[in-house]
Amino acid sequence: MKIIVPVAGSASANRAVEHALGLAGKSTDAEIILVNVQNQQTLEVSDVSAVISADDDREAAAHQSKKALRRAIGLCRKAEVQFEALAELGPVAETVARLARELKADQIVMGTRGLGALRGLVLGSVAANVIRLAEIPVTLIK
Repeated sequence: MKIIVPVAGSASANRAVEHALGLAGKSTDAEIILVNVQNQQTLEVSDVSAVISADDDREAAAHQSKKALRRAIGLCRKAEVQFEALAELGPVAETVARLARELKADQIVMGTRGLGALRGLVLGSVAANVIRLAEIPVTLIK
């Protein structure tokens, strides 16, 4: 069983990691793929900045990913579950869905930001987009 867990460093993302560890603990061949995706919105850079300083943005993305993945990696190590941590650049939902296909994952487990139903509908959400794009089951953790 291969479980993708998008991680942003939030409390709900860490709860998603804990849930995935519970699922993985029941399977001897389980692997958790921790994924942090950075992009212009997460790095708060402008279009001009992305063109002028792409190397700096990649460096900033790597630094942000390392920070976001730290707690999740610690949880996986403590649980002694096989895992891999990936840092990616791109649109979050599309990148998670693409990785799920490429890595032949069985499931995606992810946290929600808790925006509430109405705000989530109006603004859209990464979780809703992952559900729309994914070809495998998606479990949302509040």
